[in-house]
Amino acid sequence: MNNLQSLLSSLLALYSWLGISALLFFLFLIARFFERKSSRKTFYLVFLVPIALFLISALRFFAVGDFVGDAWGDLARVMGGLLVCGLGYFLLHLMTGGQT
Repeated sequence: MNNLQSLLSSLLALYSWLGISALLFFLFLIARFFERKSSRKTFYLVFLVPIALFLISALRFFAVGDFVGDAWGDLARVMGGLLVCGLGYFLLHLMTGGQT
């Protein structure tokens, strides 16, 4: 029964990280749309990097079986989070004309 709980926990964590990656993909689409319509450089392709980092982290945690304690998975998640924060602020600042 413990193996089943561990597998279920890993699958739910993987599912949630896939959902977060899908939301980040929408942020990528917004940045791409804004660049095409405003002719201002948004570097929208960089938004794919945190998506890849979160997916790598989720797959790593799924393979290891524990959500906490894996150094490479934690590092990928932290780097992805920092990139999302920085890119999100950059895009917000760009789209609002610095009025934030």
